[in-house]
Amino acid sequence: MNQPPAADGPGSGTYVGGSVTGNGIAVGAGASATYTSVSAPADESHQALLKAVRDLGEDLKRYPTTSETEELAASLEETEQQVTTTGRAQPGVLDRLRTALEAASGILGAITSATALGTAVAGLLGG
Repeated sequence: MNQPPAADGPGSGTYVGGSVTGNGIAVGAGASATYTSVSAPADESHQALLKAVRDLGEDLKRYPTTSETEELAASLEETEQQVTTTGRAQPGVLDRLRTALEAASGILGAITSATALGTAVAGLLGG
């Protein structure tokens, strides 16, 4: 939508033109804009991965913070971000997640969400 400049005074005016797709724009004092783009996971295995990542992230909040749980939390966040923005997780992200999950396994024990996530990652990595 194009709009000619307003005639509020000499040399003043506002012009709005063009189009915006996939971005948020805010103009003026106190203005703010938010844009969130979320892609659906590409397939059922990535949907299961995303659910398992989110479930373990919630469960992890109930455990004491250690270097292992901090690394796992960061890896969970990285994986969730990648799956929600691209629809899938790349092998490198999955490898880092598996390594972090293994490192924290002694702390997490046999927590159901950790087991489910390990199964989802193994399925995507082929074993």
